[in-house]
Amino acid sequence: MEPVSATDKAGREIVRLIAAHRFSPGERLLETSLAKELGMSRTPVREALGQLASTGFLVKAEGSRGYQIPVLTPKDIEDVFFMRGILESKAAMLCARSAPEETFRELRRINYREEETFKANLKGEYAELNEDFHLLLAESSGNPYMTMYIRQLYWRSNLYVLFFMSFYCLESNYDTKRLSYLEHRKIIEALELRDPSAAETAMKEHISSSYSHLLFQKKPLEGIS
Repeated sequence: MEPVSATDKAGREIVRLIAAHRFSPGERLLETSLAKELGMSRTPVREALGQLASTGFLVKAEGSRGYQIPVLTPKDIEDVFFMRGILESKAAMLCARSAPEETFRELRRINYREEETFKANLKGEYAELNEDFHLLLAESSGNPYMTMYIRQLYWRSNLYVLFFMSFYCLESNYDTKRLSYLEHRKIIEALELRDPSAAETAMKEHISSSYSHLLFQKKPLEGIS
């Protein structure tokens, strides 16, 4: 395993702070304050903020230097989850057809850790594992363009997940009404069976379920079910 760079570490810690709701949508992230809080120099923090902005997770702050968390809207949430449903379901289909067995074993490993961190209420670590799951599956599609666009869509949608999913918003240890790691497990089972149709359907259902369980005013998501 390659060592984690200071920039990557800063990026993970910034996402963890956002997952803990230390900042709000529309709020500016101050490089100096973040560096002090994280106990790091400003350079990796600056680079991490730039990387997060390149994914759409952050945007340039209006009227000033630096970055801020985007203002979140019903139209944006509908658009981003609609596209995730289309692209990630096709990625799952391609992954079932041609991904090597070691990919499925790694997805299983991630999924076991998801269950552990979910039940332990480790929100930041769970968010990182969720990212690992979705992006590994995308990378295993064998289509670099699909991987590129899924990565950008994932990071944008992750803002809505971190701010409006019950696991990140409510005080209870975990939401017994919806266990997303079990939805991931269903996707893995379809992949292991080399069933492209079942993998595609399981991913569509997962994205649709994620959207429908957000605590945010939104319209029913049509066109991917």
